[in-house]
Amino acid sequence: MVKFIKQKMSVICFSLVFVSCTTKPYRYDFSLVEPYNETLIFEDCFVKFQFVPSPGRIQVVIKNTTDHDINLVREEAKYVDPAGVPHRIHYGYSYVQEVRSYELNHLYVSPVRIDPDTEIAGFVWLNNWPELSAGYYDRTSIQESKLSYLMEPLFPRNSFEGKGEDLKGTAFKLFLPIDFGGYVTRYTFIFRINDVED
Repeated sequence: MVKFIKQKMSVICFSLVFVSCTTKPYRYDFSLVEPYNETLIFEDCFVKFQFVPSPGRIQVVIKNTTDHDINLVREEAKYVDPAGVPHRIHYGYSYVQEVRSYELNHLYVSPVRIDPDTEIAGFVWLNNWPELSAGYYDRTSIQESKLSYLMEPLFPRNSFEGKGEDLKGTAFKLFLPIDFGGYVTRYTFIFRINDVED
């Protein structure tokens, strides 16, 4: 009996080691290539963008350097993946809240106002909800944990999500339109995936 328990424990320990090795997260190295900036920051005389990309999402800080309100036009913002496929995006602090707001607003996202000389910080996620439902139309609500589970990462986070190493040397784009009181500037940012390590 003791021998059987030891064998079973050996199998369990081996399985845990094997699983932990196979689910090691990818580490990505990104750069902003257009407009080029090693620090992943872009600034003109009206607005400043700072980016922190990761496999699941991109943190974007936007600072209004003008003396009047500006708006991020989220309805027109998009992400183009390394294969060249465009995607609508969510932008905010909480993926779950963005999904629920998107559905409650009948698949529309309102602009985000940025006051003069202030900044906002949020995350960019893929908007994979035009075909899905968070449950509001049938008066039931999907649990927060299930909504989080349905979030698609921008890139594979682990090997079971895809071959992250195949993305080395590829590029992706982020389009962030800013409305300066009736005149919209469509800022385009191109990022390169310099390296992927597991």
